[in-house]
Amino acid sequence: MVPSDVSDKTPSALLLVARLHVDLCRLASAMCPARAAF
Repeated sequence: MVPSDVSDKTPSALLLVARLHVDLCRLASAMCPARAAF
């Protein structure tokens, strides 16, 4: 049961990191519209 619990928690953690990454990218593009073109 332990390995399955770990595998269940890992994807959620990756999704959380991905969401934070997207939020940071959006914030950066909002602060620097010129860099968003690149």
